[in-house]
Amino acid sequence: MFVAIKSPLVPPPQLPEQPPYIDNPFAPEIFATGYSGLANLNGVIVLTLESARCDHSRPQPALERVVVGRVALTTTAALELVTGLNQFLEQQGFSPSKVLADGATFQ
Repeated sequence: MFVAIKSPLVPPPQLPEQPPYIDNPFAPEIFATGYSGLANLNGVIVLTLESARCDHSRPQPALERVVVGRVALTTTAALELVTGLNQFLEQQGFSPSKVLADGATFQ
C-alpha cells in the first residue's frame, strides 16, 4: 500500500539581491599598454599593469615598462572579468581562443 503525503508549500529560495550600483565619475582611470604579471595571494588574484614610457629628462631617453597599477580580485571576480572580457572581445571581432590556438604566449 502506498500513502501519498502532501508536502507543505515551500516558497522558492530567495536569491540575494545585488547591492545598488553607484557610478563614481571621479574614480581613477588607468591606461595600461600591458600587464607584467599575475599572482595568487591566498585566493586573491593580483594583476600588475604596466605602461610603456620614455623619460625625456635623460639625454638619450629609452623606452621603459613602468608599473602603473595593480588590480586585486577575488577568484569569483577574476572569473567574471575573464568571461566578460572574452565575450566583449568576441563581439568586437577579436577571438581570444583563436589567438591562443595560433600560439600566443605571455611574455
